[in-house]
Amino acid sequence: MISIIIPVFNNHEMTEQCVESIRNNTEDYELTIIDNGSTPPVNIDCDLTIRNNKNTGFPVAVNHGILESTGDIICLLNNDTVVTPGWADKLKKRLGEYSIVSCMTNYAAGLQRVITTAYEDNAGLNYAANELAEKHAGITQDVNFVIGFCMMFPRALYDELGEFDESMWPCSGEEIDFCFRARKAGYKIGIAQDIYIHHYGSKTFGDMQNAGLLDYKDVCKECDAHLAKKWGKDFWSIQCKKLGGQ
Repeated sequence: MISIIIPVFNNHEMTEQCVESIRNNTEDYELTIIDNGSTPPVNIDCDLTIRNNKNTGFPVAVNHGILESTGDIICLLNNDTVVTPGWADKLKKRLGEYSIVSCMTNYAAGLQRVITTAYEDNAGLNYAANELAEKHAGITQDVNFVIGFCMMFPRALYDELGEFDESMWPCSGEEIDFCFRARKAGYKIGIAQDIYIHHYGSKTFGDMQNAGLLDYKDVCKECDAHLAKKWGKDFWSIQCKKLGGQ
């Protein structure tokens, strides 16, 4: 079973849209929502809701969610996404060859951003996703890391590698760090080019910046510096290059 882990800070309507898309397009899953101090508290029917009284940040939230979930496969998903038919099952099938997989979207840094046929509603989104699926059927790109708006991996990998990096708030490049650790251990990471989901992008950061809780540019600089210290200043440029002689 797939445990879908969604950290949430406000953006209630967007979270409801995300959850509705999961219900309409996903089979054999459990849903865990980590409410990181939303006002008002999140009130969505799911398998498990974890309520934090303050925003503990993304890595702390997902580590807590993974600990409390029960599936043998973990999928981290941002609450500002809208998934498409068969997305999770198609990602899951990739885990036979890859240990971490993600997909394509309209809004992401690096290799996962793609321009599709324009869409304005769910029907249009699903059409664009199907069009991309037919064009790139079965194609998976080998990479050193993926972006964490959507990220699937076996629980056994998490048990082996350990928790996501919680050293910085609200984030610390934790998904990139986790991927590099996996690659260093000899595991394969892939981007499924025939799977597409919609990503509004940076909505939580935007709300936090508007509320004066952080400066998004400063957060990005701090995360990049943190990753550069751990993995080298050229970590972005080696997304598709060999790492550590592998």
